Amino acid sequence: MKCISSPALDDTQIMRYIDGEADDTVMAHIRECPYCAEKASEWTLLQKRLREQLYRSTCPTPMELGDYHLELLSEPQVLVVAQHVRECPLCRREVVELEDFLGDLAPTENSLLGRAKVLIARLVGGNTGESSPAFAALRGEAKGPMTFAADGIVIVLDLQLDNDGQRIILGQVAADHQDDWTDALVELRKDNQLLISSTVDDLGAFQCKGIIPGPQELRIISKSSSIVVISNFEIQT
Repeated sequence: MKCISSPALDDTQIMRYIDGEADDTVMAHIRECPYCAEKASEWTLLQKRLREQLYRSTCPTPMELGDYHLELLSEPQVLVVAQHVRECPLCRREVVELEDFLGDLAPTENSLLGRAKVLIARLVGGNTGESSPAFAALRGEAKGPMTFAADGIVIVLDLQLDNDGQRIILGQVAADHQDDWTDALVELRKDNQLLISSTVDDLGAFQCKGIIPGPQELRIISKSSSIVVISNFEIQT
């Protein structure tokens, strides 16, 4: 395949097109030229993958933010993390989510969790509801799964329809210590009210059936009482 004109668009023109800064001539050319359109599409995909790899690469890990909130870090670490939280709206929001999560627990639950890890999982791949990968939107119709990560734990969620036409979340947990997550309790909540519960099998898979649309929170509680929380999470039709 070759460009429909000579000379073909140069790299700078295509990059300006990807960034939304191309002039009308370049935009019209890409609409009409399969060669340049394919090149722009490939570069757009590459740019997206690079953004995902670099996304939040300088942020503290969910474990560090949890220890920061629980005042378990050393004084030098506190100064570094506190400075970052002041400057990073995403980490600041994670700290608020952690505070809200612990604040919603009953006093007995909160005291038991004081010794456990509570991690806010971060979206690292899949559908987003906004321009940044900070808000997760799980959609049906084969839109593709979402991938979350939190300190050596990867969670993949996919929305499907069962034979009765009901929404079902298919989940997969992969962790450095996989056995810790076998038989883990899975809870789907809305406004802190339990909607659906399930368990993780010995292959790391779980299902949540009868899903309703709307913003929700997913909690996965391991046998060691470690909790991974997926918030900013919305089921869309």
